[in-house]
Amino acid sequence: MTAVVLYGPPTAGKDTVTAALCAADARFQLLTKLKQGTGRSTGYRVVTEDELRELRQRRRILVETRRYGNIYAVDRHSLEEPQHQGLVPVAHMGNITDLRTLLAGTETQWLRVLLWVPREVCEDRSRQRGDTDTAKRLKAWDETAQDILDSDLRDLFDMVMRTDTVEPREAAERIAAMVESPAPARLPEELRAVLEPVT
Repeated sequence: MTAVVLYGPPTAGKDTVTAALCAADARFQLLTKLKQGTGRSTGYRVVTEDELRELRQRRRILVETRRYGNIYAVDRHSLEEPQHQGLVPVAHMGNITDLRTLLAGTETQWLRVLLWVPREVCEDRSRQRGDTDTAKRLKAWDETAQDILDSDLRDLFDMVMRTDTVEPREAAERIAAMVESPAPARLPEELRAVLEPVT
């Protein structure tokens, strides 16, 4: 595997698991997304509307997501340049349509990981970290849950983990091991069993 993509609702631990991965193995590196809009800029490369338009015209944008009134995008160079250096980029995705667009847009061998937490854990984590938009986070959680219910999950995810029951370090160790020794994609019924009672 030459890259990892983490899919899941807000507060499922994408940032936390990525930090644990990077701490455990220097090969892993967060793929910096572009952001056009307002709010938190940490972890993003903020671009203007004109800059984003130019990148689209140059066919650099692999996928765009609109959420919280902002546009988030993956620049092809942000994926390919670390790979050329022998690094393993870690991308974050929040809906299955965009996930499939990302997977189809490159020849990268992706390790596809579904991270999950129940809705009440999402709310608790959001409030504990001081989010001022917890209601939006819960709406996004609802949308992600419905996304999973409505989507064809065949051959989509290689791993699934509930981050309310698995510590970040253990999650990182499992992901790193799977990068080295890939396994067949998880069956939809296996995925949904982990996500109960959501599905």
